[in-house]
Amino acid sequence: MKIIKISPNLHDIRLNLKGTNFTSILSSWAYKDENLCFLVDTGPTSSLNELKLALNQLNIRKDDLRYIFLSHIHMDHAGGVGELIKSFPKAQVICHPKGIKHLINPERLYEGSIEVLGAVARLYGEITPVPEERLKYREFFEEGKIKVLDTSGHAPHHLSFLFDKLLFIGEAAGVNIPIKKGIFTRPATPPVFSYESTLASINSLLDEDLSDYMICYAHHGAKDDAVKYLKIAIDQVNLWIQVIDELFENRNAENFFEQIIQELLTRDKYFASVNTMDENSRTKELFFIGNSIRGIVDYLERKKKKIRIILP
Repeated sequence: MKIIKISPNLHDIRLNLKGTNFTSILSSWAYKDENLCFLVDTGPTSSLNELKLALNQLNIRKDDLRYIFLSHIHMDHAGGVGELIKSFPKAQVICHPKGIKHLINPERLYEGSIEVLGAVARLYGEITPVPEERLKYREFFEEGKIKVLDTSGHAPHHLSFLFDKLLFIGEAAGVNIPIKKGIFTRPATPPVFSYESTLASINSLLDEDLSDYMICYAHHGAKDDAVKYLKIAIDQVNLWIQVIDELFENRNAENFFEQIIQELLTRDKYFASVNTMDENSRTKELFFIGNSIRGIVDYLERKKKKIRIILP
């Protein structure tokens, strides 16, 4: 766990995943001023002790935390929320309505995560149900100072949040890993991925007046100039779809994923920065990128067969 001070009131809590060498899997964002205290994403249950320690170090006490905003309900983002709220009795959990039922009864969410991620999902830990009365969606938060936006695409239950020149983006604009020089970003397009929803979500954010906004990623860290990074996200997902489409006929080849990665390393300068990372971060990214490739392949298969999927 590492705490990074972004401003006097905002801290980036970098959480690790126990049982692997994967460090800084997620940024849990903690905001506290004289009148307001909230958290964006909790991380998984297995990282909860780290998160509680960080909140204690930031002097966030049990009656301080007013809201826990969830960008979406994937286990690495929200798996720990049911346990966390036991320590913060006044906190309301803010979640997309499509995700609420899965937090109340998380069995299907847990089983689905294991199907997609296997052993890594088990390392996230069990999910404690959230009482229905602790869950809310789009109420008028802080007299309109906090804006909740539907940004589906990465997941059908994805939200982003605007507050005080900050855009908490979750994974709606992909993944960002801070590196010493340059930029590393990549799409976050797991099955079941919707390109149309992703594009519409990012464009809806660009329709907001985001000049001088900082973008705060779930994976992870913060960048100035939110508009620049949202435009990169659009260009990048378009490029990835193009590359995977060009190689689509090879999808049954044993080295299909390797073909795609090599082509992306040549044509995507932002993804190519993966080769400048330390071995730990690079291994982590190359593990999770497989899920993004699978999501785009699945999307292209549905598109070519003209199959319309209704997301749950």
